[in-house]
Amino acid sequence: MNEQTAIKAINKQGFKQKMKAYMKRPGSFILLILVLLAAITTVGVLGTLVGYILINGLPYLKPSLFAWTYNSDNVSMMPAIINTLIMTAISLLISVPFGMGAAVYLVEYAKKGNKLVGIIRVTAETLSGIPSIIYGLFGMLFFVTTLGWGYSILAGAFTLAIMVLPVIMRTTEEALLS
Repeated sequence: MNEQTAIKAINKQGFKQKMKAYMKRPGSFILLILVLLAAITTVGVLGTLVGYILINGLPYLKPSLFAWTYNSDNVSMMPAIINTLIMTAISLLISVPFGMGAAVYLVEYAKKGNKLVGIIRVTAETLSGIPSIIYGLFGMLFFVTTLGWGYSILAGAFTLAIMVLPVIMRTTEEALLS
């Protein structure tokens, strides 16, 4: 009997057969009950949170929340949404060419034992392990303060570009190697 037929036989077991198997191993049955209770509790808590937020938040959702004007009378989310989209587009325009270029170089052109390849890979792996709050702090100190760009979309876009660069490099490398 191979492994696949054994799995099919287990899946075709009836309720009585499964209960007999659990009675032979009560620890397995207790573990099943605990896992089911944990899953039910998790789904229940999540459902309660979502329900609470929807019940208390839906009355405040109005069309003026997405109006084009932002003032003290009308607090609109539309400028923040538009600025986020612009910042994301600029950061991708900056990081995609560098990330894809670096990945193509590493996969296609660079020699395997090259020191530069090792340095680039270690740097990319290190950058991918840094929390986003550290990137934000770096962007604040370097782009806003040191370079004097102020609180601008460009400072945020460059910070985001540095943050997504290792992801783009790694994804492109994997795509080229497959």
